[in-house]
Amino acid sequence: MKHCLSALFSLITIAGLAQTECRSFEYRQQQLKANPTLAQTVAAIEQFTSRQLSQHPVTITGGTSGGTSGTSSGTSSGSLPSLITIPVVVHILYNTNVENISDAQVQSQIDVLNADYQKQNADTAEIPAYYRSLAANCGFRFGLALADTNGQPTTGIIHKYTNNSYFTIDDDIKSAATGGDDGWDRDRYLNIWVGNLTGDILGYSSVVGGAKATDGVVVLYTAFGTLGTATAPFNLGRTAVHEVGHWLNMIHTWGDDSCGTDLVADTPPQQGPTYGDPSGIIISCGNTPYGNLYQDYMDFTDDIGMHLFTNGQKARMLTLFAPGGFRNVLLADTVPLDTATGTITAAPTQGSVSGMTIYPNPAVSLVTIQLADPACLGGLLDVYNQLGQKVMTVRVTTLTLQLDVAGLASGIYFIRASDGKKGAVGKVIKM
Repeated sequence: MKHCLSALFSLITIAGLAQTECRSFEYRQQQLKANPTLAQTVAAIEQFTSRQLSQHPVTITGGTSGGTSGTSSGTSSGSLPSLITIPVVVHILYNTNVENISDAQVQSQIDVLNADYQKQNADTAEIPAYYRSLAANCGFRFGLALADTNGQPTTGIIHKYTNNSYFTIDDDIKSAATGGDDGWDRDRYLNIWVGNLTGDILGYSSVVGGAKATDGVVVLYTAFGTLGTATAPFNLGRTAVHEVGHWLNMIHTWGDDSCGTDLVADTPPQQGPTYGDPSGIIISCGNTPYGNLYQDYMDFTDDIGMHLFTNGQKARMLTLFAPGGFRNVLLADTVPLDTATGTITAAPTQGSVSGMTIYPNPAVSLVTIQLADPACLGGLLDVYNQLGQKVMTVRVTTLTLQLDVAGLASGIYFIRASDGKKGAVGKVIKM
């Protein structure tokens, strides 16, 4: 009988290992083993998080952050804007044509991130009544960047051929030297790498506090977005939602241990990950009366069964952006984003982006701007500060125009000219 039980346990274990799943925990363990000082950094971030949650809970203001238009009330000690904007750059690594996913598929993933992190997903109706009050609007908005690290126009999407037929959790996908693509500055962007992953890997996230060059998330190309190559049961964009959750300091709901802790008070303990699309109440670890919260984005449930982040998870994420928090610097990012319609949209394709020449740069008073594309005539030229606040708007009546920036405070400003279809983005430093 003992031999039979051992054989049964072995079969269950092998089946578990064969599951296609997130490998962030395994990646984290590898990183901690390879870099002993990382453990100290991670511990310091966790101490800060615990202290903030218990002594200085984050409050929400009425403004927005990041490269958005409109007003922003900024941040004070312990306060955050009601909507935090995260500029995104997506690195697509492909060895075959099918792996070179479309920009439309990328945009479908951005749409899912925005819906799920703002509790606008229609399937919140599927949350059981006894857990519905836990569902949170986490207050994050994601958008493809309109300017690269040098201030040049971009779609926020990079398509790059690789000789590598697949990638794993060794971070080769994040470096041009190893067949991947170098990440952009993590203090200004969320990097998402998409490619062919081997070993039943759906995706993984960097460790909060880890190396700058490898900061971001990696997602299998068949589990990204809702179009094109996205394949059931991972075709609703929830893999990226899950991995970005790790990027925002979330832990798996079972705490990566049998009845472990995810350091969130309102998620019940559970024995381990959930697979498939279960229903009903599943009791484990004494979590009566309602059982496992397998609808949570940080479990391993199929996409169709994931519906929420909890209020406790929201609080933990937001702590990263509190003054002194690891990702607080993103609140003052200098990446312009197109939010004229209230939503973040991708920039025009590189072929349709017109040029902009700015001089003198840096400037003290008058700035001359030359636009290359006559299509900009009749459109608007907007100037944004580093908080994403629009500080100046002029009508484009000539391709060479002057702006008087003497009244602006010293700093970096972004200039965007657009006729609604085409556009140009530039940067000027005000002395």
